[in-house]
Amino acid sequence: MVKCGFYEADITPPLGCNMIGYFKRRISDGVLEKLYAKAFAVDVDGVCGIVISIDAEQVPQSVHDVAVERITAATGIPSDRILINPTHTHTGGPLGDHGNVYYTPDPYYNDILCRIVGDCGILAYQRLQPADAKVAKKDVYGISFIRNYVMKDGRVFTNPGWQNSEIKEPFGELDPELAVMFICDEQDRPMGALVNYALHHDCVSDSKHCTKYCSDYSGIMSKELKKTYGQDFVTIMVNGCCGNINHFDVSKSFADFFADPPYIRIGKRLADEVRSLYDEAKPLAISVVDGKKDIIEIERRQVSPEEVQEYKDLIKKYPSMEGLYYSVHDPHGEGWKRKRADNVLKFVEKPDKLPMAVQALRIGDCMLYAVSGQLYSEFGLHMKKNSPSAFNMVAMMANGGDPNYIPTLQAFEMDLYEVQVPTSSLIPQAGYMIADHALELAKELVK
Repeated sequence: MVKCGFYEADITPPLGCNMIGYFKRRISDGVLEKLYAKAFAVDVDGVCGIVISIDAEQVPQSVHDVAVERITAATGIPSDRILINPTHTHTGGPLGDHGNVYYTPDPYYNDILCRIVGDCGILAYQRLQPADAKVAKKDVYGISFIRNYVMKDGRVFTNPGWQNSEIKEPFGELDPELAVMFICDEQDRPMGALVNYALHHDCVSDSKHCTKYCSDYSGIMSKELKKTYGQDFVTIMVNGCCGNINHFDVSKSFADFFADPPYIRIGKRLADEVRSLYDEAKPLAISVVDGKKDIIEIERRQVSPEEVQEYKDLIKKYPSMEGLYYSVHDPHGEGWKRKRADNVLKFVEKPDKLPMAVQALRIGDCMLYAVSGQLYSEFGLHMKKNSPSAFNMVAMMANGGDPNYIPTLQAFEMDLYEVQVPTSSLIPQAGYMIADHALELAKELVK
């Protein structure tokens, strides 16, 4: 017999905390949308798996480890079958340590968050009841975009500006797939859903609101779905590989794009798309729940002694950034190098190998892949294309591990923001190693 359960808890921090997500210091001064931790438990004949999403920029290793230990102690469910992924909202709380000198985590918030996240899994487990699952997927366009572009002069720019006539074409492959698993009780009443889509949760883009806590577009989507399916309906966001995907439609003008708040517009659109899939969803066979989770160590990128000295010299030359021009499109300019200098010097103190979490969680005929880091969309597409299961979901920045960007080999040939140290921490082969290892775990689960 298949049983499922859901639970959600408010994790909105106090005002006045430092907010992670940008390379500048932000102090929270309001709330646009509350932040939540949400859990889904699924059980087949006493074997249970748990999927948790948290409205946070990342899942610090400490949060993952304490939450998993708490769940295992209360339920007996091993770490292999517990998946914790963040929505990656850039307007979340003061958790973890991004290696960013402009950001200070709050140990008190982290301590209570560990326990709340763990308790969400326990409480979802306690609410297990007979249920059925059905799944559907479709491609959704017009709200997610590759954010890197080949310009007419051959260079590749990240976010090259609105209606830039020098844009030639996107650099990279978009993953437009929206995949949904609906869970209904014995009376066929909707209980909740897992929603997988690849789009950066950085849609509260204006300076007026980016200092206010917000669960971003998935928070709006969740509220909209509650209007349809009831206030007890829980939406678990599984944020796909979107290291090179954001919400900017550069073909539009700035005024047109921000005519209404993007996070609200996108959240409502995705809610409509999820609703459209409900009636056409097909039953998901769940005869087994199983999982495998590994930690693989991947070599860190090296910075030469000469480069280290150059960054030290820049700090001496420019004690602060005040009045210093910098541009992400000029990575070799003094301004941008000085902007990165403090973080680079912190980066070189890291171990030569960094731990990355890789997981495959099987829920019957559905496979969930969970990987550390901000992988480019091409890696999510690779896992889904080569998966032994027909229905798949991919979660990035999951289960701890290094949270920085993991681009493709082609991207490393360009002066892109995502390939610069310390924004990118690992050797260029890292994404392929992670994706292929996840596929190996999945294939072991279906033998």
